Amino acid sequence: MARALADVKDRHRGIHEARKSLRRLKSLLTLGAEPFANQLPALTERIGKLATGLSPLRDSHVAVHTAQVLAGPGPSTEWQQAIHALENRRDGRLAAALTKDPRFLKRRHQIRDLGDAIEVLPWKAVTRRTIEQAIARSERRVESAEKRVRKDGSIANLHRWRRRARRLRMQLEFWRKVLKATGKSAHKRGPQDKAAVHAMTRLSDALGAKQDLRALRATLRTLKAPLTLEPLLERIAHELKARRKIG
Repeated sequence: MARALADVKDRHRGIHEARKSLRRLKSLLTLGAEPFANQLPALTERIGKLATGLSPLRDSHVAVHTAQVLAGPGPSTEWQQAIHALENRRDGRLAAALTKDPRFLKRRHQIRDLGDAIEVLPWKAVTRRTIEQAIARSERRVESAEKRVRKDGSIANLHRWRRRARRLRMQLEFWRKVLKATGKSAHKRGPQDKAAVHAMTRLSDALGAKQDLRALRATLRTLKAPLTLEPLLERIAHELKARRKIG
């Protein structure tokens, strides 16, 4: 994570990789929720603060990327103007963040301190039973979130469903790698977990695409630059309609 934030060649890629690593770390620490009970709340809070601090930077870059994808290889004048405004917004946020935290040194030090705290956790108390029970809890949480969405497809419920599906995917991916590395990949859950990884990947990607479209729509409406929004909003609405069956 610290190395990703030190990437001066592509700051936006570094921020993206750092945020992904923070999410992955949080999901894996949850697998040791019982043996880490005393330390986990504080660690989770520290991870959350780091991720939240990077969110505006990452979200502004995602808005640019989403707009570019929607605009296509030959963007209209309206899309060109919108993308230019979004790029200015993204670059301004990054410049302000680097002014406040030059080279992201403060964040990089926080990540190193976090790593030191994680290293001294009671790892020997984490057993196969502990991990598989935690995965089962995550599966139930995903099912619960899905049921809530079926009753009320609000943005908040969709976002909760996506977060839980993404966490479960990361946990299953990690556990399959561990089992394979230790020569225990043939355990009874193997085929089930492989299918679940693919299912959770498709689900989190689909829900993420919807979230990106909604976020872009909201951002376009807040831009102060003089833009012709109608055709852009219509394009976004068309894409959202095409994804209506998901969530």
